[in-house]
Amino acid sequence: MPCPTSRATAISTTALTLASALTVTAASALDHNDQPAPPKRLNAQAYDASFDVLARQTSGLKTRISEADGTPVAGLPVKFTVAGEKALLCEAVTDTDGYAECKKSRLPSFLATAVKLLTGGYDTTFDGNTRYAPVSTHNSVAVDMR
Repeated sequence: MPCPTSRATAISTTALTLASALTVTAASALDHNDQPAPPKRLNAQAYDASFDVLARQTSGLKTRISEADGTPVAGLPVKFTVAGEKALLCEAVTDTDGYAECKKSRLPSFLATAVKLLTGGYDTTFDGNTRYAPVSTHNSVAVDMR
């Protein structure tokens, strides 16, 4: 006949082990649920644009935003600014292929801004959200004298 004390010890050890495992599992689940996933990193690529001196407008301001694996990301607001400044040229939202584009954009009236645009190019910026990390890119602007 088994000893009642050893049976009680075995049951209490098993219960204690099970309770510990449940506590660790619950704590891990809480830790995991309390920590939001970090925002995904994105890739951005800007394309060459042009500046029509006579019309004082840019054309071809364009960027493509994708996930690390190349999957395009739609619906992201993108700002196009003069490089080195925050002078806003235009804003656009990425389409289903990940492109945001301003076909024509009036240049702010400051001559210094036009010079900076021609010498420094333009930046595109997505400020980030809970799902995606911020990303920006840069490219040049050519003079169009047609």
